[in-house]
Amino acid sequence: MTDLQHRIVPTTTPVEHHGSVREHRAAATTAGVLYITGTVAGVLSVAVSAPVRGAVDPLAYGAEHSGTVVTVALLVLVMGLSLALVPVVLFPVLRRVNEVLAVGYLIVRGAVETACYVLLAIGWLLVVPLGEALAAGAGTGSPAGVRVGNLVIDADATNAVLTLVFCLGAALFYVLLYRSRIVPRWIAWWGLVAIPFYVAADLLAIYAVIGANSSAQTVLFMPLAVQEMVLAVWMIARGFRPAAMATRSGLVSGPPAGAQL
Repeated sequence: MTDLQHRIVPTTTPVEHHGSVREHRAAATTAGVLYITGTVAGVLSVAVSAPVRGAVDPLAYGAEHSGTVVTVALLVLVMGLSLALVPVVLFPVLRRVNEVLAVGYLIVRGAVETACYVLLAIGWLLVVPLGEALAAGAGTGSPAGVRVGNLVIDADATNAVLTLVFCLGAALFYVLLYRSRIVPRWIAWWGLVAIPFYVAADLLAIYAVIGANSSAQTVLFMPLAVQEMVLAVWMIARGFRPAAMATRSGLVSGPPAGAQL
């Protein structure tokens, strides 16, 4: 054995390597569960809020069905907090790929997007007191009451900002996944290709080219929605690719090129 061989020291022990693998596996599983939880809560919020959105007078309906309104607000919060925790859970993994992008992803989806969800939840919670206040006076059947109700329920400005923030965070995330190879690159490519369709769905609805919550908008949303569920299931079932993860984490060590053994 040469002197060079004696000087080659592994950067980590086998125990440390396996411990890191377990930690990354736990992070992938937790992120997958959070993705599914947030998506299910979001779908339920749309379903539960449908009667309120479809009411001729949303404030009057909300005042009479306060439990429905509160349930919608709670589902929005569950969705927002679940999705906000994904970048928190994955940050130790993603920072090894690119710390700047990982921090950006954490800020965009962990902080800014969460603030948008909180605003949406507050808007829903305002439906009940506003409805009760207007009903105590001239009633919510007035044109002004109906307009106020629609404004609070729809919150187009908040939804538009939320969509843009969500897509920016998603783009950062999928770039990190693509560069790291911790999941198959076709999953990351799928997400990157689907993001423009998601943005288009929101912009077309804002400019009244298509209807909000219409079938056309749903079709444009679907590529990214399905991709996220595929990613979530992959993370739960398969975790992150060990070889790629170890390489990016600096856990695989060996003799330098040209070393004589």
